Amino acid sequence: MSELKITNASDKLTNSNVEFLASVSDSLIKSKERVKEYGEVFTPEHIVKQMCDLCEPNISDITKKIFEPTCGNGSFLVEILKRKLNSIIFKTSTKNNKIYVSSDTEFNILIALSNIYAVDIQQDNIKEARSRLETVIFNYINSFKTKEDSSISNSSTFLQAMTEILKANIIRGDTLKDKKTLYFYDFIPNKEDKSFEVTKYSLQEIEKIASNTKVIKLNTFKEDILSLKHPPEKNGSTVKKRKIKAVPSEQGELF
Repeated sequence: MSELKITNASDKLTNSNVEFLASVSDSLIKSKERVKEYGEVFTPEHIVKQMCDLCEPNISDITKKIFEPTCGNGSFLVEILKRKLNSIIFKTSTKNNKIYVSSDTEFNILIALSNIYAVDIQQDNIKEARSRLETVIFNYINSFKTKEDSSISNSSTFLQAMTEILKANIIRGDTLKDKKTLYFYDFIPNKEDKSFEVTKYSLQEIEKIASNTKVIKLNTFKEDILSLKHPPEKNGSTVKKRKIKAVPSEQGELF
């Protein structure tokens, strides 16, 4: 699973800094206690936009995966999803004199959503982030209403899939401590029958895959291939392989 990381984690702050942040803007923190304990300070919207600008054009591509390891209440996720949705050609269909979002559009929305992953240590942040992403999708659909359209409806299968993807991809956990028990789902879309091939990975497995992945340039092809075949030993000794037992997760299975 390839990924683009955007991190807005903060170090634990001193009491004076906490007081300063609280006086600057209450919208940047939920409580002084959470700032002290977790370094939880939310990123202002204008900075979120500037940081996302630096990640274009990949960030707007619905097929590119984005991982936010400390997502807070989802400010980065909201901006990322908006950009992905704006790259989708919106189409509708009519059935029984009622206007529906076309199945192609619905599937593209699900592709965009399925490629956004996030973790936060606070459950209330996760709940809020999921809700905000859901709102982004509905606002996107509603933005195409005309005066003649009293409503544009979604299929029940789309709504159910959207909810399950949000539950699977936006999760509570600690990316430093829970590498073995945090699970993510790699969604590979098949547009012909509008299905997903889904593979489950732990965060530990994803990091291992990333360590065995390398961009190879033609002028250093031989050296780069050799470095993958014979990676340098860690701490001067060969790393022994060990079996990892599956640990039950609080996350539900998607399928």
